Amino acid sequence: MTEITMYDYILEEKDVLLRILQKRKSITRLICTLLQNRIVDELVLCGSGTSYHAALAARRMMENLLQIRVRAELPTLFTTQQKIYTKNTLVLGISQGGNSYSTADALEKAKTHQCMTAGLSENPKSLIFQLSDVCLLMECGAELSIAKTKGYTATVLILWLIGIEGALTLKRISDAEAESLIHRLKTVILNYDAVIPAATAWVDSIQDELIEGRRILVLGYGHNYANVLEGSLKMLETLRFGIVGYDLEEFCHGVYNSIHEDTRLIYLASPDPYEKERLIKIHSVIQETTEHQFIIGVQLPPFIAKEKNCLLPMTDDPDFHVLEYILPLQIISSRIPYKLGIDPFLASDPLFHKKAGSKLVTG
Repeated sequence: MTEITMYDYILEEKDVLLRILQKRKSITRLICTLLQNRIVDELVLCGSGTSYHAALAARRMMENLLQIRVRAELPTLFTTQQKIYTKNTLVLGISQGGNSYSTADALEKAKTHQCMTAGLSENPKSLIFQLSDVCLLMECGAELSIAKTKGYTATVLILWLIGIEGALTLKRISDAEAESLIHRLKTVILNYDAVIPAATAWVDSIQDELIEGRRILVLGYGHNYANVLEGSLKMLETLRFGIVGYDLEEFCHGVYNSIHEDTRLIYLASPDPYEKERLIKIHSVIQETTEHQFIIGVQLPPFIAKEKNCLLPMTDDPDFHVLEYILPLQIISSRIPYKLGIDPFLASDPLFHKKAGSKLVTG
């Protein structure tokens, strides 16, 4: 068993995010200069896996702040749609390790169409940095586990900070508005001291019931859709049985037919009133088929039993709650695998990327 664990990295997240927040000016300086000196009418966030999910989580907020089109794209899809991009398109390749071949290929293709390129990575010697006009260090520190946790929240935060600092540079928000956003972010991050212990206690209390069915669906709405995908990926990487994530409304279009009494469902109850109302209604319908349902949120109606649900002291910030709702899913991924005899720190096949040709493997 490894000396450091995935859970240790989760416990680092608050300090990592606060450090990034403090260093936001230096982290985003080069890309803000580019936004100021060049005409950028579209920003494409390009990454795979956790990097893609972080792009999805941040995209809408960035678009509102920068007031330009912001798209989240898988690298392989970007390379097939490249003809619609121009010299005024900025392509930001995201890869924590920095050596994803597909993301590097997307940046290379972007250059052939005279697009501006940028890279966001923790690795200063990364492959994507070699193809980027502007390089941004992630500043989250080493994360050696196969399933990334602090890299996800760090990436989401940095993308939001690009939006805030970029909008400030372009005078699309005022200093006071920027400071208000930063204050709200800091409030969410400081609240990790309350959320992580509460989420850990919940995970430890439901772990046996959660893994007995060997099939889990994660459902959610809006901003939390990125967490649905990221959380289900984390659990799939570490628990290593059938786990999938769906937008709540998409679940109603066919997927519900696959539910049976042994299915486990985890819902992310976003603070938006309409989204929460829909979630409660669908939960009530599915309760007729299976009682193995778990809601992660802050408050629930009195007619829903509280025993198995994860009610946390979250801020429920309307824009930044993504940083809170991912924590219980990360904790599930870091603690429950040991009951299955799995060390979630390690890959099932350490040579997979070398065999598959999906990443540049060094060392």
